[in-house]
Amino acid sequence: MKVRLLAPFPPPYGGVALHSVRLLEGLRGHGMQASGISLGGLPDAIDDVTRFSPTMFLNRSLVHYHTDEGNHRWMRLLSRMWRMTRTPYVVTVHSFRHRPEFDNASVRRSLAAAFKHAKAVIAISDEVVHDLERRIGVRHKLTRTIPSNLPVSQWEKGFPLSPQIPQDWKDASVRLLANAGRIVSYQGKDLYGLDVLVEAMNRLDGDVRLCIAVGEIVDATVWADLRSRIEGDPRISVVRDLQGPLVPVVRHAHVVIRPTRTEGGPSLTLSEALELGRWAIGSDSVIRPQGTVLFKNEDPSDLAHALERCIRDLRSGHMPPPMPAHVDAVQRIVNLYQRVTP
Repeated sequence: MKVRLLAPFPPPYGGVALHSVRLLEGLRGHGMQASGISLGGLPDAIDDVTRFSPTMFLNRSLVHYHTDEGNHRWMRLLSRMWRMTRTPYVVTVHSFRHRPEFDNASVRRSLAAAFKHAKAVIAISDEVVHDLERRIGVRHKLTRTIPSNLPVSQWEKGFPLSPQIPQDWKDASVRLLANAGRIVSYQGKDLYGLDVLVEAMNRLDGDVRLCIAVGEIVDATVWADLRSRIEGDPRISVVRDLQGPLVPVVRHAHVVIRPTRTEGGPSLTLSEALELGRWAIGSDSVIRPQGTVLFKNEDPSDLAHALERCIRDLRSGHMPPPMPAHVDAVQRIVNLYQRVTP
């Protein structure tokens, strides 16, 4: 069976991009004739991933498109082309937060039509299902919630630790790690909650180092505020635009923190930490993977307590055992493909 994944393959190395690599690898492991069409970069050493081109519409084999609220224009345009060419398509929605454009009834109608004409809709969490229904009135008759935290790919595991990572972090006795794919505002605050993490860090003593990997800066005001907070603590280092996946850094860390104020799913980063046998700490803003140490959302004191507990355990030589990711997720996606194609 043939399927084409239309997604933002790396580089850059954001969550959706890495999910796409993992899904492509997983589908091939299940015997699928899977190829990739990239709306992003072209990853080295992965066969049959090409850049997006209008020639894709000459082929009517199944397309699996990965999107979020930011790609609503692409979603509407691509859907029109697929309907014109009678090409079956499945859509995975990684998040669906409000955008000002959704206040326009015409935009909502055309976007709703794009989702309704899909063969199936996959949401990475129940929250995304509810967001689709609340924002554009869509609940596809064949909607499935399938978490995006697939097993880490062999491709990611093959990367060495990046030379961008500071030496003092690599040498520290306690290594903390957080990441933010895009610095954006959520209700006037940093979506990723890095301000909460920095404040919690101020409450920790001893040889503790925190590395924060940051991608695109969308909101310069939010970033300026974060920078001023970070610069006050020499134990915190920032890596901008990491040239590779986060997995090698997660593997070298002791504790991985996800202080997000909200997000579309349970977090790929926390799943990576758990799969690689690292301590994983996450805010309780959304449902987290089993094994995550939770703290109260936006509460730096509670986060500091969670960090202290994990640090105390690792200093006594105790680290969590590796926990497998959702190995059944790929099979569920394959089952869905088989259901919607003749």
